Amino acid sequence: MDSDTIHAKIIDFDNADDLNICMATETDIDGIIKVASSVGNSKKNHKQGFLMDNYLRDKEKYVSKFKNDIDNSKLFYVIKKRDHVLGFLLAYTKDQWLKSEPKWIFDTNWKDDFNKKALKKFVILEKIAVRSGLTGRGLGSELFKKFKEKSLNLGIKNMFSETILSPKPNFASMEFAMKQRYKLAGIRYENFEDKLFTTIVYHKKLSK
Repeated sequence: MDSDTIHAKIIDFDNADDLNICMATETDIDGIIKVASSVGNSKKNHKQGFLMDNYLRDKEKYVSKFKNDIDNSKLFYVIKKRDHVLGFLLAYTKDQWLKSEPKWIFDTNWKDDFNKKALKKFVILEKIAVRSGLTGRGLGSELFKKFKEKSLNLGIKNMFSETILSPKPNFASMEFAMKQRYKLAGIRYENFEDKLFTTIVYHKKLSK
């Protein structure tokens, strides 16, 4: 039995009272890295879902990045049971996203019927991850509810999210997009580690 299966078994989901969603802090970073590396490594499981980065290869780099995100993002949440980080969600406002991806709007091939007024003010859901072995239990949906609530409180009603289509499609991410009723907005091509990735760009109008 692998470590992810063992971890899944020791978490008692019959009592969800001690599940807690809160803003990520530096004390959560080790748990965040464990979640990220369980789905972001050299093995990309397209049915379970995966993150594009390999978090096992350069841990210190990602520890530093997550520290920076904790300091600067208003939309960085973890879901925990007692002290166990089970998943996390990281999103950026338009200004934050375009600071790191300045050509994103221009590099995206938007659908002809997409209303570009949505680009005036938005958030982008950059990462949502649940530890391997714990998917399909509604943890991602709970994180998304918290993210949506906070975004609306910030006066933001448009969100975008990206999902890899090729070279290996992220079917789990696509299923989550369908569950949350995302709409196809465009397609983007991105070079990452000498590979060309095709990415679906989704849009969703947020409402209570």
